[in-house]
Amino acid sequence: DEQQSQMEYMLVHQMLADAGFEHYEVSNYAREGYRAQHNSSYWHGAKYLGIGPGAHSFDGESRHWSAQSVAEYVAGREYESERLDERDHLNEYVMIALRCVEGIDLDYFEQRFGAGQRERVERLAEGWLSSGDLRCEGGWLRIPVERFMISDAVIESLFEV
Repeated sequence: DEQQSQMEYMLVHQMLADAGFEHYEVSNYAREGYRAQHNSSYWHGAKYLGIGPGAHSFDGESRHWSAQSVAEYVAGREYESERLDERDHLNEYVMIALRCVEGIDLDYFEQRFGAGQRERVERLAEGWLSSGDLRCEGGWLRIPVERFMISDAVIESLFEV
C-alpha cells in the first residue's frame, strides 16, 4: 500500500544518504561527482545520436528511433520519428526538471517559454508550495526529495494541456 511504499522509500533514501549517496533524480543516487553522465544528457535536453536496433536519437526538435528487431534493422527498416511542438518542449522541460533535485530554473523557463508561461506555472504551483510538496528557493522550483513519491502528480498539474 501507499504508506508501506512511502516508508520503504524513505528507509532506502535514508540508508543511501547516510552512506554518502546524493539523491539527485527521482530514481537515481550517486556519490558526489559520479552522477550518470549518459542519463544527464536526457534530463537536460541535450542532443544525442543512437545507433543500432531500438536506438533513439534526439536532434533538439525531433526524436527518431529504429526498429527493435535486429532483422528489421539490418533489412534497413526506416527510423520512425516524432516532432516536438512548443507545448511538448515545455511539458518535457517541466517533467524532466522536476524529476531532478535542482528543479525548474524559473529564469531560464521564462527566457525559453515566456513570462506568461512562468506566471502560469507559478500560479499552478501555489497549492503545492503551501503544502510543502514544492519549494521555491533562489529562483528554482523543486520537489523536495522526501516528496519525490508524489512527483508525478505535481508534474502533471503543471503541464500545459
